[in-house]
Amino acid sequence: MATPTARSILLASPPGQFDLILEDIQSIAPKSLSEDVDVSALRAEWAATTGHAIVETSAADDTTDESNGCIDALRKAMDDYVNLKFTSPGVRAAHRVKQEDGGETITITTYAERIDLANHSVGSWNACYAVNPSLGHISGSVSITAHTFENGGNVQLHSNMSLDETNAECITSNDNADKQLIWAKSIVKQVQAWEDKEVMDKLADMYERMNNEYLKSLRRVMPITRTKMDWNVLAHRVRITLGEGHDKDKLKHQH
Repeated sequence: MATPTARSILLASPPGQFDLILEDIQSIAPKSLSEDVDVSALRAEWAATTGHAIVETSAADDTTDESNGCIDALRKAMDDYVNLKFTSPGVRAAHRVKQEDGGETITITTYAERIDLANHSVGSWNACYAVNPSLGHISGSVSITAHTFENGGNVQLHSNMSLDETNAECITSNDNADKQLIWAKSIVKQVQAWEDKEVMDKLADMYERMNNEYLKSLRRVMPITRTKMDWNVLAHRVRITLGEGHDKDKLKHQH
């Protein structure tokens, strides 16, 4: 069993960095601490909690459910959706559709991640939807993680959004395949509407407010010099160099 500190740190690992953080812990922690970490169990727990485990298994692993036309139709519709929406370079995505609660509920889980350690940024998307076909209900939640760590900075963003239950079309396993496919597409249409409007639009609005309100309140609108800050790095380096040269000349004159 891992110590509470090591366990917490590892389970909070950003996408794609569990093993890197484990190496850091093992390099700085006492030998007894690093040996006490049950790596396999923690890695499995981390993968299950974050959703990463989905991309490590194939869609075929989920076909052990009894034959169910509704699930088959929903898997096909989700295949098309994931292949359409998660296509940016470097993005790795997968989904899982499973029967829960004795067949009363179908759970859709989507996980996507983009790991770009060379450019000091990673991110992940974990969405889970619960569908009750017979009652015609669907609800869900989305968890987003972003991590950037360039030039000594280390910032993580965690955003969790709940999507309230709403009505959906009803369907049964006895309905014909065409009707089941239409139903599945309607479920995916609701998922897309939520993700576009309730998630992405709100995130864009939050970023805009952070820039215009929250971050702005943390810095001066105008420096004491009454001159707006020039963020040209080269220009600042030139000024520093000139300043250092000026100070050296001043010291020479004093001597």
